[in-house]
Amino acid sequence: MLRFVFGASGAGKSYHLRKEIIERSIAEPDRNFLIVVPDQFTMQTQMDIVKQHPDHGIMNIDVVSFSRLSHRIFEEVGESHEKVLDDMGKSLVLRHVAEEIKSNLPIIGGSMHKMGYIDEVKSTVSEFMQYGIEPEMLDDIMDVCGNKGALKAKLSDLRLLYSEFKKYIKGNYIAQEELLDVLCKALPSSKLIDDSVIAFDGFTGFTPIQYRVIDEILRLSSEVIFSFTLGQEDNPYNYDRNEEQELFLLTKKTVHDLLHLEYENEKSMDPSAVPDFERWAAYRNENSRDVFLKNTEKGRHASNPELTFLEKHLFRYGNAKYGVLKDGDSQEGETAKCTSIGILEADTVSREVQMVLSRIRKLIRENRELHYRDFAIVCGSLERYGEVISNEAGKYEVPIYLDQTGNIKLNPLIEAIRSALLTVTSRYSYESVFHFLRSGLSPLTANETDRLENYVRALGIRGIKGWETDFERIPGQIMRKLKMSNKKDSENNIIEEQKKEYLSDLNSLRQKTVDALAPLFGAEGKTVLDYSRALYEFLTGLGAQGKMAEFENSFRRQGDEIRAKEYSVIYRKVIALLDQVTALMGDEKIAWKEYAEILDVGFSDIKIGTIPQSVERIVVGDIERTRLKEVKTLFFLGVNDDLIPKAAGTGGIISDIERQFLADSLTGIELAPTPRQQMYIQRLYLYMNLTKPSERLYLSFAHLDPDGKSIRPAYLIGKITALFPEVVTERFDDRAEGDIIQTAGNGLDYIAEHIQDYSRGYMNEEEENAFCGLFNALSGHRERLLKMVEAAGVRYDHKPLSDTVASMLYGNFLVNSVSRLEKYAQCAYAHFLQYGLRLDEREEFTFDQADLGTVFHGALEKFSKKLEEENLSWDSFSKEDGERIMEEALTEFTDGYNGNILESTKRNEYLMQRIKRILFRSVDTLQYQLKKGSFVPRSMETSFDEAGEIDAINIALTEDERGRILQRMKLTGSIDRIDTYEDADHVYIKVIDFKSGNKKFDLCALYYGLQLQLVMYMNVARGMAEAKSRGKEAVPAAILYYHLTDPVLDGEKVNPDATGEEVNAMIREELRTRGLVQADREIIDLLDHEAGQKSDVIPVKFNKDGSFAKNGSDVMSADDFEQVSRYVSHLVKKSGRNILKGDIEVNPYSQGDNTACKYCRFKSVCGFEQGIPGYSCRELPKMKDDEVMQRIASEV
Repeated sequence: MLRFVFGASGAGKSYHLRKEIIERSIAEPDRNFLIVVPDQFTMQTQMDIVKQHPDHGIMNIDVVSFSRLSHRIFEEVGESHEKVLDDMGKSLVLRHVAEEIKSNLPIIGGSMHKMGYIDEVKSTVSEFMQYGIEPEMLDDIMDVCGNKGALKAKLSDLRLLYSEFKKYIKGNYIAQEELLDVLCKALPSSKLIDDSVIAFDGFTGFTPIQYRVIDEILRLSSEVIFSFTLGQEDNPYNYDRNEEQELFLLTKKTVHDLLHLEYENEKSMDPSAVPDFERWAAYRNENSRDVFLKNTEKGRHASNPELTFLEKHLFRYGNAKYGVLKDGDSQEGETAKCTSIGILEADTVSREVQMVLSRIRKLIRENRELHYRDFAIVCGSLERYGEVISNEAGKYEVPIYLDQTGNIKLNPLIEAIRSALLTVTSRYSYESVFHFLRSGLSPLTANETDRLENYVRALGIRGIKGWETDFERIPGQIMRKLKMSNKKDSENNIIEEQKKEYLSDLNSLRQKTVDALAPLFGAEGKTVLDYSRALYEFLTGLGAQGKMAEFENSFRRQGDEIRAKEYSVIYRKVIALLDQVTALMGDEKIAWKEYAEILDVGFSDIKIGTIPQSVERIVVGDIERTRLKEVKTLFFLGVNDDLIPKAAGTGGIISDIERQFLADSLTGIELAPTPRQQMYIQRLYLYMNLTKPSERLYLSFAHLDPDGKSIRPAYLIGKITALFPEVVTERFDDRAEGDIIQTAGNGLDYIAEHIQDYSRGYMNEEEENAFCGLFNALSGHRERLLKMVEAAGVRYDHKPLSDTVASMLYGNFLVNSVSRLEKYAQCAYAHFLQYGLRLDEREEFTFDQADLGTVFHGALEKFSKKLEEENLSWDSFSKEDGERIMEEALTEFTDGYNGNILESTKRNEYLMQRIKRILFRSVDTLQYQLKKGSFVPRSMETSFDEAGEIDAINIALTEDERGRILQRMKLTGSIDRIDTYEDADHVYIKVIDFKSGNKKFDLCALYYGLQLQLVMYMNVARGMAEAKSRGKEAVPAAILYYHLTDPVLDGEKVNPDATGEEVNAMIREELRTRGLVQADREIIDLLDHEAGQKSDVIPVKFNKDGSFAKNGSDVMSADDFEQVSRYVSHLVKKSGRNILKGDIEVNPYSQGDNTACKYCRFKSVCGFEQGIPGYSCRELPKMKDDEVMQRIASEV
């Protein structure tokens, strides 16, 4: 016999069902009574029966889930079946089968390797099994697809994969979903079921395969009772599948389906005696013993009119408002005020959680009879809220149980395995090796890993050959440090010994790494069994089991029982996975890559479940999975529109649109709910959760998601405020701090967050008093408070280096370079870190902008020397010779450069071709520019050392009273190219600096010391020329930048009919030098005989009257050149003095969008922050050239 117990949420259905079963079990001790509940409910239901039973025992009552019922029946009747294939095994088999038939799976075959895709396939196959769909039934489904070609193709792939999956496991395994099919066959032999009373409680619906089991139970048992949630005004027998918006449609559908089963059972016994279904159902429903429970004084909400009103009207039609009759008059005996329901809002998720936890502590503090177990928290998304709640609960000292199955993908054991296997398949790629070494299970310590990684990154060690042969090279940074610490020539032997010691240490670390991975490399190309054995040997060699136990004990000491549980079982679960993989496909030969992918699928299915460590905890869960016991107060967090209603997702392999199409087209075949159906079902879950508490309900939402994006409250907030117009919405900022600060943990957080405001006087008197009171109350945490005070009181006060320290760093003789002086002008502290302390970034095996400049300069220098060797000059080589000689020069210079880095990757090989193309263009253009003038190249890459003792580079910084030099500075460097033209009395000098970037000369930047190179190079070149020219005057003709590039012309500016020569002319104009030229017509003629109105060689342009055009000419008079030259010398001397004085002020410059901090390598070291007192940028105002020259004139 089939019976139902109906009632609204809180009406007492479960209590009524338990009461009836207990009473009948006592009256009928020889009859079996079973209560079937969802898996999550078994333990709680057992506890409730024991508590409710007068003898406090369950005697002849058994509480089971569907899966537990299967085991009980199989044990009873001796049913043997194949080994059950769990989710992990199913994933492994599907992955393997798909690989075998990949060529026959045109749609899904190519995606099986994608992260998460196998889960979608497995989910679809599981759905087919749960809904009783066999592979051949998919043919019928495909028949209704019509012109839906994509859907039909996917279903075709799924049919083949599903069929092959079933063939693969047949006779060896049985899928978890197929257990109920086996149960159906075993039930007729069971005495446990025969003539028993079976009650189903806590379900909202059933899958087709579950209906098959229920059908058998209906035929075999004495009585079957179902409890379902239903509104008081609703008729459970009135089912219309088109009324999807009905709140209890799922209940009505389930009742309808169960009645059909009962009807078919009766009809099978005597078809002639049973009328059609409608008449049978009408008679049965009218004469049934179904129970309809009302929300009476025994109901959950009996003493709470607000929650009673919520249960009656939530998601129902009408405009009911609490405390108001339909005609608008006040309702007698009730108040419109709302004290049992509240809405909380906060700016962020963490603030929302803090608000909820502080409210819980406050409620417990105010009511001694309340316990933590009387509260529950449900979330719109545990993914968003779970970790935040865990962290904040610790600070608020609130015990919680997070009802969430943990994924172990980031566990050190899993990471070690995945990275080690990736090392094998990638042949020692850098990323995989150091992922393994930093997994937490490597054979090296963190410090050893750092040292090894620095070496590998510096020299680009890659591949098996690089790792399995001894390291022999020394990185450049290490060599420089060795030389600097052993400057004397006699100490060369010491350097060699230190090099050997350094390499010996690194090779020892390399060998440990190789030895740890050796078992895996030794198993290549073998069977799955060999791979599993090799992996086990690898884990044993690492001592993985012992290390997991150490992690477990550490977490247990910290009180983190959830992580301790994970680490206690993870090794065993991984070994079980290896066993399962081996059992499924042990003799098959596959590649390591496929084995690693199969394991990855298995890892994704390893879940670590936990149980509450004590009863006195708050259960934290979501609205669908978590089954809550009776609670007094419920907090519903994350009531935002991006979480409620829950997004339907992608629909899996079969999209949402396709699923809806099938639902509308199929008859007789049922699939999982469509997204639209799921949305309505979710309303039922919301109703059940919101009506779960007996005393209070709080809904909360945030305004910003964890990424800082704005989010809105969900439609549910509007529903609640419409039902309860007087409901109070509290904002985090509106509440007294006393409500927020509940424990020392969050009190210290508050101090840390606001101590800067206090120290800077941003608080009013009331806030200051509250802050000081809290600070004093936390005096027991003196050490942490002192650190906060110290941090809050941080201000920057510049303190130069002491004379002793400055002398130790630099002595009285400072060797410096122009680029270092420019760095000092940008920020004195950055200069100190780079050149005083010699801090270095980690050396990388990369080809960067600095390397590009080095190659350009080196190749051009070699090119110039090769011209001399072939008795050619810059103006005499042919285009063909130029390209030939440049190619030779480039090849010679890059051969062996930084470990042949330009041959290390395809990208770098392409870069090499680009460099060659740029250099071909450059020598051609430089020759063209030279031929247009009278200047001739005198030297390339001229070292300052060649200048001798000229004043420009040997600078006296300080003297005593008698004129003796106390401190000196010598400048080092080299000038890319010096061109000269001589007449009887003068040596005219042109300095060219090659730049791989598009740099422009900026007189304002020169004034601030940020751009000194060109002028300093001219000063040095003039000093050298005067020393060699026997009385001739050295005259600055031009200081120029040449941009090493092969420009791409704007197609819109090029005439389609332009000749090759015309295009070349445009390119040459693009490559015109930039800088400063002396405003002397004779000198300009020497630089470009054919300047015309606008030179394509130098930055000079003339007006029609012969004067210099303001726009297009960068010229300077001879007198201004001299002033600028003297000013730069003055600036260099001043900077040198300041460096030796120990001036290391944190004083980054700022000019518009440019600051010294923008690309500074030492951002993380200096601590510069504008908000900290004492820190500020040097604002350098932009000035026009005329204003700059006025200032320069006033200073020199």
